Amino acid sequence: MTRSITNRAVLAVALAVPHLCHAADSSEGDSALEETVVVASRVPTPLNRLGVSVSVTDRESLELLGYSNIGDFLDLQPGVSVTRDGGPGKAAAVRIRGEEGFRTRIILDGIDIADPSSPQVSPRIEHLLSEGLQRIEVLRGPQGLAFGADAGGVISITTRQRASGLAASIAAEGGEDGFSRLGAFVAGGNDRISGSLSVTDLRTDGFNARVSDTVDADRDGYDNTTTHATASYALTDSWSLQGSLHHIDGDNESDGCFDSVTFAVINDCNDDYLQSAWRVALSYEGDRISSTLSYESSSTERDFFSAGLPAFSTEGGSEELSWLAALAIKEGHRIALGVDASEVSIVDGDSEPSRDNLGVWGEYGLDFGRGSITAGARFDDNDDFGQHTSWRVSLHQTLLDGPRPLAVKGAIGTGFRAPSPFEIVYNSGPFSFPASETGPLREETSEGWEVGLLWGDPGQSVELTWFDQKIEDEIYFYFDPVTFYSGYLQDAGVTRSEGLELSGATPLGAGFQVSANLTWNETRSVTGDQRPYRPEWTGAANMLWQGDWLTAALTARFARDSIDTLGEPMPDTERLDASVVAQVSQKLQLTARVENLTDNRDAQIRDYNVQPRAFYVGLRFGI
Repeated sequence: MTRSITNRAVLAVALAVPHLCHAADSSEGDSALEETVVVASRVPTPLNRLGVSVSVTDRESLELLGYSNIGDFLDLQPGVSVTRDGGPGKAAAVRIRGEEGFRTRIILDGIDIADPSSPQVSPRIEHLLSEGLQRIEVLRGPQGLAFGADAGGVISITTRQRASGLAASIAAEGGEDGFSRLGAFVAGGNDRISGSLSVTDLRTDGFNARVSDTVDADRDGYDNTTTHATASYALTDSWSLQGSLHHIDGDNESDGCFDSVTFAVINDCNDDYLQSAWRVALSYEGDRISSTLSYESSSTERDFFSAGLPAFSTEGGSEELSWLAALAIKEGHRIALGVDASEVSIVDGDSEPSRDNLGVWGEYGLDFGRGSITAGARFDDNDDFGQHTSWRVSLHQTLLDGPRPLAVKGAIGTGFRAPSPFEIVYNSGPFSFPASETGPLREETSEGWEVGLLWGDPGQSVELTWFDQKIEDEIYFYFDPVTFYSGYLQDAGVTRSEGLELSGATPLGAGFQVSANLTWNETRSVTGDQRPYRPEWTGAANMLWQGDWLTAALTARFARDSIDTLGEPMPDTERLDASVVAQVSQKLQLTARVENLTDNRDAQIRDYNVQPRAFYVGLRFGI
């Protein structure tokens, strides 16, 4: 009965008026034409010039819904699905329009925070906490023009900054399974110098991560301490220096590792994750030109333990020197230019393989017809895989004017991904397939397009987008349970993902606002089979009520028609969450929320448990 009610609730709201966390922030009262995003071309761009699909989650939504990890917010976006191997801190994958998580680029205050020590230099979203964040922008589709040709979707995260004068807050929350979250933020400065600091400490006893862990089943806990710091110094009215520092220290317990002595699969596993990333930049802001020269560095250390004994460890590092400029040539003409020289390295025993890549790109924007058109190209010179050129063209045109205009948008772009140093090193290691079976890995190439219709304004809108993207010569990991050989293999052919995204928002009167989205996504391997853990149907919906001193939200999501790695159907999943924020005084808020209100236990990943029903209460005090 409970599941039937949840099914009807989720589907009714998701199909009624689709959209959640829509691209324009209606809470600030801006029109759609005034709202800008940065993730599309790395420079602020108004929505009425964007031909690519972008969705935004602002700080008000982050604090109202209250999820501790950004994965829960990403899972609510159109065309995005997130799966986890258990609870908080467990391995997670974010797939944008059906593509693998390692093709997603995550940028934090301008820093690429992918983990260089991971197999495909993928971001570790399971360790990214939401406390202390200001904004999350999601660029969907293989649009790697400005962020690297291998970026099959980009997530740009901005930490909280000073609004004006001195700002400070402290937040505390507690709940089920020994969960506690403490966060503190302070920022201040003047016209010359300013800075911010936020620190979050999260701890939970967790729950049993794996279904098959039935003998002496234990809780699999997680601890995370995250620090964000930023600073800015105005040298003159036009020149300024900026810096940011981000540190993540995560300690995770899990199930399903190999015993260090017997190599048997056991459920007493632990891993420590440490990432430090920083960036310094020199910026110029003029009437017609802006320019930024920056250097960034990121390093990660991961240590894995089985039954308390060291199993293995990995280390990685990345560095990038980049220059970005935006020029307004004349009215209606814009140019964005960029150069990035990067190096990625890993530590593998006694060797430290590394790779350099030089990228040069440019994009020209022109006000055209009743909108704009942009065209850009990128040239990459890769140490190991030579020279490649990729490109992107996008269009945005208004079809009908009025208070709620109707517009059409579209984009097409290409890219490539070189095999990671880890993939190459692993294939020459002792556990890989014989070289005669794998052969040398080649670079992947990609192409994707989208076309869509947009109607309305931030308060009431509908958007429909049709997308199609393909990857040629996809690299994938394979494990043979008979011979125990494993390695990175390559499909000689094309994998494909196509689908439709429908999203929208509308007021219902009496303080109510509803928003939702619905995505149909069909993914196919080179043999025409459905690709694992990519639901054909996903949807999310949010009903918000705003009173004088109380705000409440009911959030639902679902996934349908997914399969596991053996091609067996996965159960359909639903989840219903509720949250309330009470404004007790100008400075004090009380919060309460429930995750998985109906206690649905259907698994996202075969043999892994999901978050049971959990209650949380907290407070936030700010000045």
